[in-house]
Amino acid sequence: NGRGEGNNFFMGNIWNVFGGSGGGTNTLEGTNSNFGAYNNSMGRTPTFIAPPPTSFRVATRHPSHHTPLNYDGSSNSSTFSLMGRGRPETLAMARKRQRRHDSFLRLIVALLCLALSFAFALFYGEGKFGLSLTSFAYERKIAAGGYDQLLDKGGKTNHYMNAAEEMVFYPDWWAGEKEIPDLAAKNVQLLPIVESNVADVEDERKEGRVETPFYWMVPRSGGNVVRTIMNQCLRFVEASELGAGSDEEVLLVEEDDGKRFVNVDTSTSSGLERAKTLDLATSGVPDVIISTIFHDVLALFNQENRARAFVVLRHPLERAISKYYSDLVTDPEVAGMTLTQYIREGGARVENNYVTRFLTGQYGGALGMHHLDMAREVLRRKFVVGLASDLP
Repeated sequence: NGRGEGNNFFMGNIWNVFGGSGGGTNTLEGTNSNFGAYNNSMGRTPTFIAPPPTSFRVATRHPSHHTPLNYDGSSNSSTFSLMGRGRPETLAMARKRQRRHDSFLRLIVALLCLALSFAFALFYGEGKFGLSLTSFAYERKIAAGGYDQLLDKGGKTNHYMNAAEEMVFYPDWWAGEKEIPDLAAKNVQLLPIVESNVADVEDERKEGRVETPFYWMVPRSGGNVVRTIMNQCLRFVEASELGAGSDEEVLLVEEDDGKRFVNVDTSTSSGLERAKTLDLATSGVPDVIISTIFHDVLALFNQENRARAFVVLRHPLERAISKYYSDLVTDPEVAGMTLTQYIREGGARVENNYVTRFLTGQYGGALGMHHLDMAREVLRRKFVVGLASDLP
């Protein structure tokens, strides 16, 4: 009621504090009544009014942002306020100090987040942070057309190709090689497995023989384009790495994402052993066998059911430069290297007569003239050769 009476604990106390009669049934009746009686006996009525907050924003605002209230209920800064901050200069300084503290706190939080990010990248990212920066720079260069400068355009040899050619080491016998020699006159002897298990390109297919095409896929030489043509356009069933993980004891044709493949893995030695056990090459199930391995795949065939081999080749320097850019974004040890540093310090990663070594089986050590002649003869007699520069 008007005198602060009733059972409302909160409102009764508030009225008593600010000069009510002190009546009612609240629990602080005696103390509040004495306070009200004291105020009345002094002959004055307090004029301080505590307005209720109009919103949550006002209720939770920092004290320095409140408009000061004086004893007369006004906001005149010339008189003393209950908050002790009546002057505008004092309020402005308090607000400025609070904003400065808030900015400092935000800066501290940002620095902590940055430090945590760097720590995570260094200790748990396994080099992915540096690789991401390198990839970003590489993608920007590609978007700007910088990679086209690495290739020979309009018959003009560019700076990168010249630099790469200057760093290529040629053996002494190379100076006498003016043109491709007459290999037929040299009577070069091939390895027995190549001679017997791969058909000559000039030989006709005989009745009753299963001669499965074998695509020897040289890395970074347009292999994905060739495989897309065979998968999507010709709808060939391929035997490749797509069949990895299968352990059935029979050959099955599976399909995934529009690609049809046999359930064998031709990219590993163990997978080729399983394929040989299942008579992959003589079964006639796959339309084409695809692998980056050469001699081990030939073990799938025999003299009666030979391989019909074909390959797509690319300029060795272009392939080496392409491999450099691939390693740049996938190998943490190469990230940040220039092309010159990569060639000099890349070790086994650098292109090293890939085609000659795989065709002759000389995977390590020095190569001689007889290795080059053997590789040439294999390509001349046993392979249908395409050029990556002719691919769409």
